[in-house]
Amino acid sequence: MFHWNGSHENPYGRLSMPGLRPIDASKVLMWFNSKGHPAKSQENESEIGMQRLQGLYAASQRRIDEQFAKAVEGLSMTQEASALTRRFDLSRKKRAVAEYAGVAEYLLSHYPPEVAYFVAVQINEQLEPRLGYPPIGQIMVAIETKGGEGAARWIGYALRNFPRVETAQLAFGVIKSPAMRSLVKAELAADDPVLAEYISSGEVAVPPVCSTPSVADSNSQTKAEHKTNLSDGIERMPRHLTDTERRGDRLFLHLQIFSSILLLLCPVLGGVLGGWPGAAIGLMVGWLARTSMRHSMGLRGSNPHDGFFIRMKERSNGARRGILETLIERVRQRPFTQEQCAAITKVWDDTRVRLEAATSVEEKRELINACDAEIKRISYGHDT
Repeated sequence: MFHWNGSHENPYGRLSMPGLRPIDASKVLMWFNSKGHPAKSQENESEIGMQRLQGLYAASQRRIDEQFAKAVEGLSMTQEASALTRRFDLSRKKRAVAEYAGVAEYLLSHYPPEVAYFVAVQINEQLEPRLGYPPIGQIMVAIETKGGEGAARWIGYALRNFPRVETAQLAFGVIKSPAMRSLVKAELAADDPVLAEYISSGEVAVPPVCSTPSVADSNSQTKAEHKTNLSDGIERMPRHLTDTERRGDRLFLHLQIFSSILLLLCPVLGGVLGGWPGAAIGLMVGWLARTSMRHSMGLRGSNPHDGFFIRMKERSNGARRGILETLIERVRQRPFTQEQCAAITKVWDDTRVRLEAATSVEEKRELINACDAEIKRISYGHDT
């Protein structure tokens, strides 16, 4: 199983309900920025502070659970979503926020905000395969555009249905309207002022994807300082790779190269031994060997980026590790757990939804960078 080193989501929620698969968005650059890691004591203080905030966040989620259980009594999210799909002919909607203005208004006027949120989630579950894009992103932006206290409450419930409080802060940063940001902050503060202050604490400062420092800056930055921003040449790494992780990565690379060599070598050997028929058989044997090796390593598809998330979803659903995948993770001494795979899947799914709703290149860049940083945090953790 290869580990995420690349960079390339409207939350679905957290409640465990039939047909509702929770998704997560992310960011991890709060205590790790262009100035490098804080001192060790500051890190510990930050961790304690984040643990307290996460506790407040979990308590708020329990209150939401209670409110939702009362409000949803007698309703079926699946049936409600199906009815709205027929009423607004959602299966034919184009990927435009204006297309979802009607359904956004209906959700806000016919359901309590916590129920309206999960009806929207179920609409997304039903329609994404047919539409080819996740409509919940358009619904969320349409609700924000609609404005008012009802919309603020809807967004407030959405922000408190992530697994992590850091994710909620990132999602709050996507809200563009100052008026809506104020309404949502007030909605959150009514439940927990401390939590509201953190979630609404502002935009995430994410460095650009490509930055070219000046000659003076490059000369003034020492090699040690540079390593606080990059680990082994990889951007947004939360820590340096261990020796065992490097060995595992080298093994992964060598196995990929060897599988490609087999694809080339087998037909050559077959041709030498048996002419053209032997070459054809050798080509087939080489292709099967390469395919089997790649599958056993956890590689999926021809695109490494998409293949990574495909495999993460398989692992989160309980798929077993391949033989070579197990070998690589044993060498690394840091195997992926099912919980890690599920968290990574949620991060990418949520980011993908938000990218659909993003309107500017800069906004998309920030979402991608934040997603990249969070996946690396989940995969590698912090300095120990």
